[in-house]
Amino acid sequence: MITKQMNKTLMVLLTLAGTAIATTVSAEVPSRYMGGPVELATADNGATVNAKLIEAYPKCWYTKPTVEEIVDGVWVVGGYSIANIIVIEGDDGLIVYDVGDTKEEGEHIYAAIREKISTKPVKVIMYSHSHYALAGGVFVDDPDKVLVIGHPTLNETVQNNLSGGGAPSVIPEIGPILSARALIQFSNFMPEEGPDASLQAKLQLGRPIAFLPVTKTVENEEVMNLLGHKVQFFTEGLSDDHNLTVWLPEKGVVLNNFVFPGRPNIYSLRGVVYRDPLIWRDALKMIRDLQPEVVLNSHAPAIVGKDHVMEVLTGYMDHFTLTYDQTLRGILYGLGPDDLRNFIYFPKHLDDMSENTEIYGETIHFTEAIFNYAVGWFDGDVTKIFKVAPKEEADRMVKLMGGKSKVLTEARTALEKKEFAWGTQLVQYVYLQDPMDKEVRQLKADLLRAMGYRAMGSIPRAFLLSEARALEGKVEIPRLIPPQPKLIAARPGTFVDYFRVRIDPKKSENTDLVMEFVFTDKGNQAVGLHVRRGIAEFIPVPSEYYRKSDTVLQLDSDTWSELYLSTVDLKSAIDSGKVKLAKGDVSKTTEAFDLFDRYQPGKNYKVPPYSH
Repeated sequence: MITKQMNKTLMVLLTLAGTAIATTVSAEVPSRYMGGPVELATADNGATVNAKLIEAYPKCWYTKPTVEEIVDGVWVVGGYSIANIIVIEGDDGLIVYDVGDTKEEGEHIYAAIREKISTKPVKVIMYSHSHYALAGGVFVDDPDKVLVIGHPTLNETVQNNLSGGGAPSVIPEIGPILSARALIQFSNFMPEEGPDASLQAKLQLGRPIAFLPVTKTVENEEVMNLLGHKVQFFTEGLSDDHNLTVWLPEKGVVLNNFVFPGRPNIYSLRGVVYRDPLIWRDALKMIRDLQPEVVLNSHAPAIVGKDHVMEVLTGYMDHFTLTYDQTLRGILYGLGPDDLRNFIYFPKHLDDMSENTEIYGETIHFTEAIFNYAVGWFDGDVTKIFKVAPKEEADRMVKLMGGKSKVLTEARTALEKKEFAWGTQLVQYVYLQDPMDKEVRQLKADLLRAMGYRAMGSIPRAFLLSEARALEGKVEIPRLIPPQPKLIAARPGTFVDYFRVRIDPKKSENTDLVMEFVFTDKGNQAVGLHVRRGIAEFIPVPSEYYRKSDTVLQLDSDTWSELYLSTVDLKSAIDSGKVKLAKGDVSKTTEAFDLFDRYQPGKNYKVPPYSH
């Protein structure tokens, strides 16, 4: 039992401990974004980068096309894709682990296999996870003669990825936003050459694929004999996806998607579901406990030698443990997300491991993800419970600091002192007041660019430099990327459901109308939306709904795609005959449809950079 005195003493100790920790955090050597020492260098493509990256990249990726036989009969094909392809020679054919993300990518990889490894037919394809699984058709002449092995969830995951409303998301309705952010993360708004260039491959969208579905799902620890090789499969564990880990005990080789290039990306700025560090770590522990001689990775170079494998896997695992446990330790001290960003300390032996280099994500962004999953958005600071809106805060802060000119002067001083993170916080206040002010936009761009050049992680670098280029008018970054028309047409009922989140509650607060959509090219599939005073309820089976439809629209799925993407308005579609109103009043129906937000097609769709 805790007495009042014990409770008082405990609170004092925790308060003092929290103060000590906060002091320790703020007393650390300044970060590279706040005046800390950074050496800049120029990459081969002219990119201005943190000099450490020039040394680190070749240790973490295959930076050029490489075909390497790691052990007898087992090759890595790297540098042709963002992923590595593993090839295992069997008695009368080849086993391939991963195949690439597009048909074109697969063709290059397959040509390299034919030229540098073997002309034997590919008889077995294994997928590490749902990424890099879309080019299998390129590797075989007859899909019926190839065994395709994968995790039990793979076919469903690939189908969801290909047919959703945007980038994969735990909530598909927001996929279009994540699509836009994914393009930023993978440097699609950065040039091929010059100071702002990227060191990583860009995301390829809309390219033809040649996906071969899994024909044999495997259970955890299941053993098979494939082309003369004993193979064991492990399906437990999760990194950025459900993974299939493969163990070749007779060769001492593990194939996996748990060792990433550089520091494991516990969180990605594009927006992802929570990646549990402990589940990821335990999958690495399982691999380590097999005591392999060689670990082959979906992204990172091969790890060879039993002792080296043990050292690398242990250090990589310890990164997860330390990041997770120290985040929890900070939370127990009372630290919130902002303080946690600079709280984690890595011992030198972990920080110096090339496998732990921050070339993709940076730890500063991982702690906040763990905090939000564990605690939620509220960090305990009661002044944040009812914060004023950002624009109002900016107006008040700029006035308090003496006006726009004084704020800009301080921001420029921060730029000169290399206190870029502080400078961006200052300039953001005047930016919010007038996002189109050219002087302000350029100063903000200069600050962001300076941070981008110093970033170790390719992800923060891409976000910082892309935004800088957008502020200067060099690129136009969309706020969101709508789904392709053919995807909408393939699943019109699903996208009627997604349409519900675009209802404007203010405009619709006095409307009560049930709209039914009948898709004539889908066997008269019918779904509905009940616009009910601020919300739109999806109706999967209108005939079973408690209330009859007020209006019934008959149309084909292509027309629904046009309506969904706002390339045609409902009144025009009715007038042209694309939509037949089988029941209801035209005026009331079109008025109800206009209560939903519209995509802005064409050039107007790409919102100005200041709005995101």
